[in-house]
Amino acid sequence: MRKNAYNNSATILLNDTEKERYNELAGKYQHDCGMTRDEAEYKAYGDIKEARVGKKARFVKIGGAPITPIRWIVKGFLEVGALGMIFGDSGTYKSFLSVALSSCVATGRPFFNMPIKRKGAVYYIAAEGQTGIIRRFRAWSQENQPIQDAPLYRYEGIVSLIGAADVLIAALDEAVQSETEPPVLVIIDTWSRSLANDDSDTSAAAEGLYKLDTIRDKFPDIAVMIVHHTGHANKDRARGASLLHAAVDSEYKLALDKDRKIVMTNTKNKESQPLPPLAFKPRVVNLLDGHGKNILNGDGEVETSAVLEMVGYTEPIKGLGANQTWVVDTLKRQDDNRLHYSDLLTAYKTDLGHRKTQFDQTLDGLISNNIIIKDNGYILLT
Repeated sequence: MRKNAYNNSATILLNDTEKERYNELAGKYQHDCGMTRDEAEYKAYGDIKEARVGKKARFVKIGGAPITPIRWIVKGFLEVGALGMIFGDSGTYKSFLSVALSSCVATGRPFFNMPIKRKGAVYYIAAEGQTGIIRRFRAWSQENQPIQDAPLYRYEGIVSLIGAADVLIAALDEAVQSETEPPVLVIIDTWSRSLANDDSDTSAAAEGLYKLDTIRDKFPDIAVMIVHHTGHANKDRARGASLLHAAVDSEYKLALDKDRKIVMTNTKNKESQPLPPLAFKPRVVNLLDGHGKNILNGDGEVETSAVLEMVGYTEPIKGLGANQTWVVDTLKRQDDNRLHYSDLLTAYKTDLGHRKTQFDQTLDGLISNNIIIKDNGYILLT
């Protein structure tokens, strides 16, 4: 540290962690802000000191305060430095979505048509199913873009946010220092296994979140995405302590609809408009070796995994009766969302066993709500 840095009021001695942060900030200010070496060191030392002693408590006027624009990692999906969560029941392909997110951020490939605004290093903490994660990354790489040289890492070590967070953070720090790409994203898959405690215990959840905040404080531009399960009774929220929902900046629920589509619903966004629902379907992929040949297991069977593909999706219309829902769903399955009146009536009688009178009443209700129209003998969705 140069002498000029000490001119920032009273001098404090820096510990090893603060020295590392000081060097990181000084280099950043000099490179990114065009400061001289002395100016950069002076500013960095002031930041470290302010963080140590805390800012003076005060009230400031709101009017005229600068607006900090949102910085996106994935446009509309995940912000720089944010805490996010993907949750869903078993079989909703949570890890497959997380693998796609990680691979897109590390390679710069759009995430299901959402552009990557900040490409960089991704650190995947798979607390369960590490073998399966490798397969899923291999499948994504085969079907989308090679990840051989991408800054994409998985964690090997003790996973316990409560019992061994210092080990994980030290490993993350070492990995970040040895990588030239900026650290952008950490995936925690899953929250329960990574917490290594009862996820319904509020104290345990609070301590786990504090450990995640430690990571985000150390690396301010890193976003953390938690993968979690739904509640046992309430499938519309994540399992366990409610303070997890309160803590996250963005939240996405995965669920299967009646057509077995995987529907992603944006259930929380603190700073921006929620995304419209997206739907996916899994596609089986044969895993290949370095020579493009199928990888076989000990029984000579082809090893497989899957990738998610985005498919069309229309949100269900709320407040419809069972007969009205049948009509709407039947029309949605047609290429042009229409059927001739007689064909629709025949299907209605066959599937539901109702009479023409009930059919016409069903249509009248849908027409009055502007959900369908009649046109030259055809019934079609508006």
